[in-house]
Amino acid sequence: MPTIALLALEAADGTVVLTSITLVFAMLVALCLIITVEGKLFDALNNKKNPKPTPKKESKPAAAPAAKPAAPAPKTEGGIPGEIIAAISAAVATVVGGNAVIRGIKRIPKNGGSRRGAWGDAGVQEHTTPFM
Repeated sequence: MPTIALLALEAADGTVVLTSITLVFAMLVALCLIITVEGKLFDALNNKKNPKPTPKKESKPAAAPAAKPAAPAPKTEGGIPGEIIAAISAAVATVVGGNAVIRGIKRIPKNGGSRRGAWGDAGVQEHTTPFM
């Protein structure tokens, strides 16, 4: 009967494994750095094409802030109940903060949507936008 050595490892085997693992992680770090540098480069190119306007500073002393006018009620279409509008407004205020203004709420026709539905479309849009 032939004998089978199950754990016949040599020092060279360990060296190969450690070298391989080190090389893989080094390449992953290098790829991350390359992608980060490319992102910064493309952001710089986009900012050169579309410069942001700089706000003008006024030399006048700052007056007390005026009271904000109450936001107008959002326009509704299709007979959306007031409770639904209140729930949507509360959700927007929770996510965005108290500074959000809702200008209108309307129903989206069911037959004009995609096969995925509104939540599926929102997920696709969120996960396919460019990295920022």
